[in-house]
Amino acid sequence: MIYCPKCGKVLPDNAIFCDRCGQKMSEPVSPTPPPPFEGRWERRWERRMDRFERKERLDRGPDYLDGVGFGVFLIAIAWVYLQYPWVWDEIMAWLRTWTTGPIMLPMILAQPIFLFFVVMGAWGILEGGLRMASGRVMRGLGNIVSALGSFAIAYMIQLYGQGSIIGSALLPGFIIIIGASILLSAILNSFAWSSTRRD
Repeated sequence: MIYCPKCGKVLPDNAIFCDRCGQKMSEPVSPTPPPPFEGRWERRWERRMDRFERKERLDRGPDYLDGVGFGVFLIAIAWVYLQYPWVWDEIMAWLRTWTTGPIMLPMILAQPIFLFFVVMGAWGILEGGLRMASGRVMRGLGNIVSALGSFAIAYMIQLYGQGSIIGSALLPGFIIIIGASILLSAILNSFAWSSTRRD
């Protein structure tokens, strides 16, 4: 391989003219390094590809936990139904009252909803631990953050069922909990990304 003495393009050894700038290649020139600007972008690209390949090597196979999580979701619904067989009738009666918009959650639904969020929170902790053990640390941390959000919602529902907080505080409380979970997940992901960057 030779380099064009005018523009620095890499050319085959038998090139007579540079196909970029048209410079005549009267005699072979010794290889020179590419211009600094071009080399910098090539090095960045190589580092990104190395990171991608390293991530692929660390991936220890397919992740089936999302499918398992959907199964746990269905089991949680079935378990709530087995504990409170009247829950669906109450939910449907509550939804039918939404003629002009959402109506306050009936107290009778507080305990079944509390149970559902506790089961989902427990699964989130377990799922996060399994993902972290399999090398998917950031996804595992995200699962744990979501699980803590589920536990916080369950706690609010329990307080509502006990009459410790009023119903109008539920929706803002849920929004704050969900927003805090999203914010914490984003901070964890950005911290992990910045700690692995080398550009």
